[in-house]
Amino acid sequence: MNRMLAGVAVAAAAVSMNALAQDFPNRPVRIVVPFSAGSATDILARSIAARLTEAWGQQVLSDNRPGALGIIGTELMLKANPDGHTLLMVSSGHAANATLAAKLPFDTVRDFAGIAPVAIVPNVLVVSPSSGMKSVRDLVELAKKRPNGLLYASAGIGSSTHLNGEVVRAALGIQAQHVPFKGVPEGLTDVIGGRVDFFMVPLVASLSQLKAGKLVALAVGTNKRSSVLPDLPTLVETYPGAGFDGWFGLLASSKTPRPLVNRLNRDVNKVLSMPEVRDLFLTQGAETMSMTPDQFDKFLVAEVARLGKVVRESGAKAE
Repeated sequence: MNRMLAGVAVAAAAVSMNALAQDFPNRPVRIVVPFSAGSATDILARSIAARLTEAWGQQVLSDNRPGALGIIGTELMLKANPDGHTLLMVSSGHAANATLAAKLPFDTVRDFAGIAPVAIVPNVLVVSPSSGMKSVRDLVELAKKRPNGLLYASAGIGSSTHLNGEVVRAALGIQAQHVPFKGVPEGLTDVIGGRVDFFMVPLVASLSQLKAGKLVALAVGTNKRSSVLPDLPTLVETYPGAGFDGWFGLLASSKTPRPLVNRLNRDVNKVLSMPEVRDLFLTQGAETMSMTPDQFDKFLVAEVARLGKVVRESGAKAE
């Protein structure tokens, strides 16, 4: 009898979780962005939110909560009811935090459920037009003339822009001091003003300034050229080992019922497969990604290992 009752309870729980997934969403949904407005994470989150609003008939809001390696926004999502109405948009810096931070208030893998990867976005090495630099070799030559080295911007300690800056510094064999900013817009302001020498910035967050001539792009950081800037060389063409692929994706709490995670994955992937979304992303230098929740979970585990190696080799630390 006890086994029968247990079986009934399990079946009832399964029915309840499936019903939750079918009824979702029943109120506005929030996508927490642990970086500032205008960052690549923010831009992609808002693009996804707009399409999900149309698909679900419920408003999907982007909520910026920057600071502390993204921990502030991440904890906010984890403390919310795990019913799919609060999600988290992260960059590859999320995986790096497991090694970069001495201690985190959560487990980077265990406490999260991968909803779906969203895009791979190339970082671009940008400088101020007033610097007179036209190539990466110009940057290297400038570094040789500076006894104290150069200054490079990032969107914050542990961000993909920080890690990419460290990879570039090592690959180019130059001295360069890290200058973390609150977010991408703030870093770009100081690069444009000539107060910081260079920035490995996401293309999606810098394309408008590049087109306006406020920035000069010297190279793209990914292992292949960007379809948006096909004439711009990659760093690896001249400096092997300088390649860095940054990604962005949606996470939920690991306490979220699996049927709901699967539902969210299907709906997000439908949005990413829309021709207009693919085209929009491509015009901004981003390429959409598609995985099942299980595939994304395994991807996250692999990225923690890959980026952990980058962090250790660079000597980067959370200050």
